[in-house]
Amino acid sequence: MKILLLSLVLVAVCDAQLPLLNDLAQLTGQWQTMYMAASNFEKLRENSPFRGYMRRIDVDVPRRRILFDFFVKQNGECQEKSITGTIGLNELIRVDYEGTNDFQVVRITPNVMLGYDINMDEEGHTTDLVLLAGRTNQVNEEDVEKFKELVRQRNIPEENILKLVGTDDCPTN
Repeated sequence: MKILLLSLVLVAVCDAQLPLLNDLAQLTGQWQTMYMAASNFEKLRENSPFRGYMRRIDVDVPRRRILFDFFVKQNGECQEKSITGTIGLNELIRVDYEGTNDFQVVRITPNVMLGYDINMDEEGHTTDLVLLAGRTNQVNEEDVEKFKELVRQRNIPEENILKLVGTDDCPTN
């Protein structure tokens, strides 16, 4: 009887995770970085590894994997990056890039993705980052306000917001 009860609980937990993964599946496709913010603004300065220009996200629901394709600039040169993350419980995405990252998508619409990342670098320093990405290079004021609200919730000073719309000159796909 205990095995039957345990099996039912396991099935219920697995079924509860399926709709969450299906939400993440909406991320598959082309994206552009619109705004970023970081508790440590050094992570977003020119030539830094987190000043990224998103290109594409691919979600593999059955394998619980997500692939991010983006560019960073080093000394004015665009460098293409591809990193794979693992989708865990509550849609938390674990990525190894410049340390360990736990990325959480907060909002997905057909045109906008809003999320935050907690990066622990190799020296053990933690940085909170917030990202607003869009399917086009236009963003409406409501989405910018939701971005700023998340920045405040993550205790990031508003002066640490970086508007990347119109600054991306790396190759497009």
